[in-house]
Amino acid sequence: MAIDLSKVAYRLTLVPPDGRQITVDHLILSASLETLPQELAARLNVQLKNVKLKDGWIHQHVYLAKRLILQATDGSGWKEVFRGAVYRWKTNASDHTIEITAYDPLFPLQQSKEHWYFGSGETGASSIKKIAEKAGVPVGRIDGPTVKLAKKPYSNGSLGDIIADRLEESEKKGAGRFLVRSTQGSLEVVKEGSNETIYVLDDHFVEDSADEHSIENLVTRVKIYGNEGNEGRALLKAVKDGNTKFGIIQEVLYSDSYESVSEAQKAADEMLKEKGKPKIERSLNGPDIPWIRRGDKVEVKTGTIGGRYIVEGISRDISSLRMSLNLRGD
Repeated sequence: MAIDLSKVAYRLTLVPPDGRQITVDHLILSASLETLPQELAARLNVQLKNVKLKDGWIHQHVYLAKRLILQATDGSGWKEVFRGAVYRWKTNASDHTIEITAYDPLFPLQQSKEHWYFGSGETGASSIKKIAEKAGVPVGRIDGPTVKLAKKPYSNGSLGDIIADRLEESEKKGAGRFLVRSTQGSLEVVKEGSNETIYVLDDHFVEDSADEHSIENLVTRVKIYGNEGNEGRALLKAVKDGNTKFGIIQEVLYSDSYESVSEAQKAADEMLKEKGKPKIERSLNGPDIPWIRRGDKVEVKTGTIGGRYIVEGISRDISSLRMSLNLRGD
């Protein structure tokens, strides 16, 4: 799909407690919008000129826990791309500026801790909906995952980590990869790569890209030892091999650290799954397309990167209208 990059623009609006909407994009000195791979919530950082209006200085209209809205356009109308609350603000007297940090409504889930117990047959979708509703987060579109999971307790974990675990368990059972994100103030769960519009990012668009492949931290064999044995020697209980075409790079686990040898073997399998293949990191920089979101599929044709990829993270420089994408193979 084509987009006129020359018409891309952003509009920032403060929403104080009285419900008014104060447009402040003309006061922006710098602004960035980030959705990082390991974080549940999107973050907006803004530096504004702290000027005096008819009814007070700009900082007097910025309230902790109150809303601000970021909209974007490509010439075809304004659309909301971020809705969040102010979590930090700071004025600087020397240059008459104010710095604001805002997060979308998923931030409380990212920060809060709770005990949870899910019974047998609960799905990832129902689990996440329950967590959100109990935390007071509005729930929107939930596409899945709908595979039934085993019973599982969670002790004093962050709600974000619990959600991530429910999605990971669902993926292991064949449900595919889903992600949680916020849209117009509501939590939604969507399948990765389910976006209808797939942008093609080629050499005419991409300003710079990086394609890094590494086996520096590779593990291809895991040995499981018990502590008992003759003359204090550890007894070998099991050996798990992964892909050894890059050589034998070995890690050791001890069965006494687990409930059984079987549990230790499962841990070895997880280690080989995580560390048993080359680590690939791909990224690119180019003009901002406001409509690309984390979890979207894009087609890339630049440098040594070619194919369809999932966007794992996005950093946007609102001031310069540039974006950086972290990619994962589809």
